[in-house]
Amino acid sequence: MPLILTLAALCAPVHAATWQICDMQLQVTEVVKQPYPGLRAQVLKTRPASPDVECPKEGAVINFIPETADYQATLARGKWPAKGQAIRIKYRYLDGICKGDGNEHPCRIEHYPFMAQ
Repeated sequence: MPLILTLAALCAPVHAATWQICDMQLQVTEVVKQPYPGLRAQVLKTRPASPDVECPKEGAVINFIPETADYQATLARGKWPAKGQAIRIKYRYLDGICKGDGNEHPCRIEHYPFMAQ
């Protein structure tokens, strides 16, 4: 019986973390082709969904691959904004532990869904 109680305590339910969200207005500064396609943009404005969200600072330059509004797929390149265009992104991230090459390490899963203007 003590073994069962010990196992039950060790197998307590784990609560899923929640996505942290930050609305951002960006200005595309470059369409990057190497080493892989993506966008480089300057952050114009940020608005965190809650006070503890870590948004990129205004004025920072970020690199990302734009995704569909539901963040389920990469946005087709023909729909990517052009250099100089202002866009809105609903940046989402989730901090957790990743298990790459057998070693656990802290990591951040990030999504950059493109929002229609």
